[in-house]
Amino acid sequence: MKKTMLYELVNAKVRDAFDLATVEDIIRESIAFTYPEATNVSVFASFYCFTSPEFSDKEKNRRARSLGRMLARKMPELTRLAIRTYESKKHAKSNQLFKVVKGKKRLEDCLGLLVCSN
Repeated sequence: MKKTMLYELVNAKVRDAFDLATVEDIIRESIAFTYPEATNVSVFASFYCFTSPEFSDKEKNRRARSLGRMLARKMPELTRLAIRTYESKKHAKSNQLFKVVKGKKRLEDCLGLLVCSN
């Protein structure tokens, strides 16, 4: 079974100010490397998405981290602006650049753009 995965920048202010379409080649190349089986790759101003077979939770998390690290390395100027750092008492600090699109209204908006583009 295939699933469409939507990702957006974690930092909402940068998400509204930065057009991801300007780095579309980097995003497409990184997805192709991390998810070679991905199809329907699309990059919009505020999010990107692709369709991929469903994986186990462990594999899904591993690939998402790998994709995030690759994108952060290839876009250092965006990383400096948009990265969010999380502190934890039990673990080392972690950084995040992109997140899964959540929230009913936000998800509807993104899916609406996706349907219109196809």
